[in-house]
Amino acid sequence: MNIGVHMSVAGGLHLAIERAVKSGFNCVQIFVQSPRLWKAKSISEKEINLFIKNREQFKIKYVVVHAPYLPNLASPDKMALKKSIETVLDDLKIADAIEADYYVLHPGSHKKTTVDDGIDRLSSSLCKIFREYNPKLRFLLETMPGAGSIIGSSFEELALMINKTREQTPEVKMGICIDTAHIFAAGFDIRKEKEVKKLVDNISKTVGKNAVKVIHSNDSFEPLGSKKDRHNHIGKGEIGIKGFENMMKTPLFRKLPWILETPKSEDDSDVKNRKKLEKIFSKVKNHGL
Repeated sequence: MNIGVHMSVAGGLHLAIERAVKSGFNCVQIFVQSPRLWKAKSISEKEINLFIKNREQFKIKYVVVHAPYLPNLASPDKMALKKSIETVLDDLKIADAIEADYYVLHPGSHKKTTVDDGIDRLSSSLCKIFREYNPKLRFLLETMPGAGSIIGSSFEELALMINKTREQTPEVKMGICIDTAHIFAAGFDIRKEKEVKKLVDNISKTVGKNAVKVIHSNDSFEPLGSKKDRHNHIGKGEIGIKGFENMMKTPLFRKLPWILETPKSEDDSDVKNRKKLEKIFSKVKNHGL
């Protein structure tokens, strides 16, 4: 199983690899700068080389870089949009420097304008970024729960974002990251096998199966359709073990990197959640939906 965890980079990017391996993971997700600050910190060539060396040494299969939380590429505010574009651009260059496989971005908020306006601004912002810098990695938009003016809670919206961007920058590799807690909060009841089949059909008709590259594997504190983003430990939330079984039974999802973003409420939380996913994987690996 390709299983990873979002890990701290305190003390240096390369230490995230060591922390992930120590907890039994073969994939890792990181922030390459503070998720709650605009200004990117300077990453030395030495730190970059250490990260790449550690990845090779410990045989990490996938490296995912998550965008900071502040950028909103769908914002109607011109200054906020400018800062967002600059931040994501800097972030992407660092992600490529450390040879990350994927970069995951929350699509953003239309800020009480319209969904269509937000999608247009996001696509326009991405085109500005990609005209200046064509990343080597694959750029992923994450599925969102759908609260307030947040865009990207449906695959139809995500397909529009990708298609509008590709019209102007077709050379850029794009795709999506599915967050299990987010799609559950958006109304996809993955606890039911027939609903997971509908999910796959929806993906096929919109973004396409080949677009799905990463799974953020999180249980949900909140009930189905709540549109609220609150992660819980695997099997401890509203999705439960059955929901993860159904997702892993599905060939489309089974071999992707599954990245935990569950609460780090105890020292061994990551290990406990990893073992639960591995147990589910072992149980269903010979089954298919």
